[in-house]
Amino acid sequence: MSLKPLKVSEQKRNQEKINAKMQKRKKELLDDLPPYMYIVSEGIKTEPNYIRGFVDAINSKYHEFSSGPRIFVRGTGRNTRGLLRFARTQVEKEFPQAEIVWLMYDKDDFPLDSFDNTQYSAEKRKEKRQYKVAWSNECIELWFVLHFQELEVNNGREQYQQILKKKCGYEKTLENLYELFKDKTDIAIQRARRQYESYHDVAPSKRCPATRVYELVEELWKYL
Repeated sequence: MSLKPLKVSEQKRNQEKINAKMQKRKKELLDDLPPYMYIVSEGIKTEPNYIRGFVDAINSKYHEFSSGPRIFVRGTGRNTRGLLRFARTQVEKEFPQAEIVWLMYDKDDFPLDSFDNTQYSAEKRKEKRQYKVAWSNECIELWFVLHFQELEVNNGREQYQQILKKKCGYEKTLENLYELFKDKTDIAIQRARRQYESYHDVAPSKRCPATRVYELVEELWKYL
């Protein structure tokens, strides 16, 4: 039994419905464009590899509404003390349209005052763009572990890497880190927020284990 072809009038109505849905979708995207963001990472492999998964997906989603990318990622290899200074200079050269600059860095073995002052200096800047921080105390692997379990004690980077290796075959140089963790992003955000907020008014260097990477990820997540 063969199906009769649609009448021309019916084909036209169907196409009009499709066009209307497409226009509605475009309007929704235009109304919810992500701000221009410049993300500067202290690391040159792990952090940029991870965060570019989000960024590439967002830039692809909104590419038809922008003349270029909405979000730019730069891995630097700079230490915590010089990261803000580098970001302020480099953003003007590479991505001057940026409305928000995110600094992504670890505590590692840097002096406590350098770690604390990077956040304090970034957040008090009064310029044409906003500066935000996404640090981990003591390392980015803490954020990754929170995708799988709660953490109340700082076990150190080596232990975190061992946990991740068993859980998901983690290696610092993997390029598919976004894909490796994305299905558990929601629960990781909840755990990280709960962990961070439990310290109340304690200085960043005293919040260990803790991470603010969840704030950056939460911001990016809503545009996917």
